[in-house]
Amino acid sequence: MLVLDGDMVPALTIMRSLARIGVTADVASHHPHPLTRHSRHLGRLLTYPDPLTQEAAFVDWAAAVLARGYYRLVIPVTERSLVPLLGLVDGPGGEALAVAPRTALGAALDKSLTLALAARLGISAPRSVAVETAEDLAQAMPGLTLPVVIKPARSIGASGAGRRQLSVEYAQSPGEFEAKAKHALRFGAVLLQEYVVGQGVGIELIADHGEVVYAFQHLRLHEVPLTGGGSSLRVSVPIEPLLLDASRRLMAELAWHGVAMVEFKWDPATRAYALMEINGRFWGSLPLAVAAGADFPAMLYELLVEGRVQPRPDYRIGVYARKLSSDLGWLEQVLRRDAPPGLVQFPTRRRILADTLLMLSPRHVFDVQSWRDPIPGLVDLGCTVATYAERLGRHLRERRARRVQMRRWRNGEAAERLRGARQILFLCYGNINRSALAERYFLEQFPEANVRVVSAGFHPEEGRPADPVMVEVAAEAGVDLGHWSSRRLSPELVGASDAILVMEHAHAARLNAEFPDTAGRTFLLGMAPSPDGPAGEIDDPYGKPRADYARCAREVQASVRVVGRMVGARASPGSRVSPEAA
Repeated sequence: MLVLDGDMVPALTIMRSLARIGVTADVASHHPHPLTRHSRHLGRLLTYPDPLTQEAAFVDWAAAVLARGYYRLVIPVTERSLVPLLGLVDGPGGEALAVAPRTALGAALDKSLTLALAARLGISAPRSVAVETAEDLAQAMPGLTLPVVIKPARSIGASGAGRRQLSVEYAQSPGEFEAKAKHALRFGAVLLQEYVVGQGVGIELIADHGEVVYAFQHLRLHEVPLTGGGSSLRVSVPIEPLLLDASRRLMAELAWHGVAMVEFKWDPATRAYALMEINGRFWGSLPLAVAAGADFPAMLYELLVEGRVQPRPDYRIGVYARKLSSDLGWLEQVLRRDAPPGLVQFPTRRRILADTLLMLSPRHVFDVQSWRDPIPGLVDLGCTVATYAERLGRHLRERRARRVQMRRWRNGEAAERLRGARQILFLCYGNINRSALAERYFLEQFPEANVRVVSAGFHPEEGRPADPVMVEVAAEAGVDLGHWSSRRLSPELVGASDAILVMEHAHAARLNAEFPDTAGRTFLLGMAPSPDGPAGEIDDPYGKPRADYARCAREVQASVRVVGRMVGARASPGSRVSPEAA
């Protein structure tokens, strides 16, 4: 057996499950140090190219593995590996791929096809509109009721820099909706859905050519992010016949063969439900199912290797499973109230305490931590502690950097550097929002300045147009970002620049690390002493609500005007500021 995506928790669960039935699994991952490498059940550890950034190389690697015929089963755990492997199903050794039939998977992977199937079968689902272009979006907007769920049609999207994992967004205002929907469209088709209130429920199952032979149900208690996502705490609950019936009909129509999870929103008071999606591979909450007695990895082995799933007793009700690292993130988001108002009902302190005390219950398990296989759990704990320690250290470093930057602006060091500059470089990550606006706005405000002004970004891809939302916001200030072409930071640009104005502390740290001689000429743009006081970092608005773009534009414009005065340039009489940014 070969389990892919070895850096993911379900891969560890699969390996542990197979070990209990006497099957040793090899594990493969693009990550050099995946969590599974620490398990005592590991056979061999293989490494492959990252499927998201090196898809062709990954497919070549997988094709070679399959062609050798060494493995009875090759199990992809995430869509990042599953999707590119579909083209190998009919090739040499493709029968070893533990995936559902291609046509069935196609309907599960494409959410618009899933919803069309649900409509044909009379299965309740959220009202949805599929859009592929900005023109489709403009036509759909008048018929939508806020809040709107902006859901990528596929979880993996394509961009100029390769494939990337996409996530669901929520919009509560027209401006927020437009910005987020346009951003999502850059990576493929999008579903615009009504926001459905209810409990997050999953029917996990295994089907034999369309017939569900075993099913399990869980209830999500904690989700990350809070608006809806992977569950960090969940509990096994009795099967709801309505949800199981809907799942059976879907699996029968698709002639599904293998494992799947059908996700619903469920209102126990009204007994109303809505189909959210079909997860056509092993799912993140798999550790709960196995702990409760629904051992799906073992059942999949029986189905695909032995030809039949053996009868099993019912699973245990009231078993809790927690992914500790993610649940700490859930707690942090709750304490920070880090969710759009109106979409999330925050738990009380009593509820938080009760959920925490569940860890003392004998019916509570952890996804990773296990007495029978302790090292992965200890490594996971160590990584979690290290992550929080690194965040604390970064926070302290940024506080110190802020004090240093403030002093350099106030003591005249920045002004002196700018007055004598022959070239000023504005720098951000992508060079399609902040630094692009800074360059164009400076040239619009100070057309007669005796200094060359350029901008660039760390992003590896050059020639990208400006963010369309920022183009609109900038136009309201009389700044034309049309026909923009992004630049990548180069040693030549750095060497020719006497002053470099960055947007974030992280930009300064990266720049100074790559070019150590730049520390004395690098300044945080947002610290320029504007009438409103130093703003600090200027956050990236990319993909955020339109109000964030307007705030970013306001901060960039105010800081650039200060820079212009320090340079000694005279502002153009006809220059103006965007009404939103004023």
